[in-house]
Amino acid sequence: MAHFLLIYDRDTGRLVRQERYGSSAEAMQARFAAEREFAGQEQVEVVALTAESEEALRRTHGRYFLTLAELADRLR
Repeated sequence: MAHFLLIYDRDTGRLVRQERYGSSAEAMQARFAAEREFAGQEQVEVVALTAESEEALRRTHGRYFLTLAELADRLR
């Protein structure tokens, strides 16, 4: 399993940062640090996720990686 930290700016619809970690504990430590870094910026979403691969993460959490048009195309 792979562990990821994603930092997403909802206002711009842009992934600000993506990092991969070897353990859940490392990803969570990075998440807490990022939450402190972006404190007060309510438009910034900080998440730690686990997936089998980056490809799997992109499939299951496409909203962090795709534009609105690309997401809409997935629904058709």
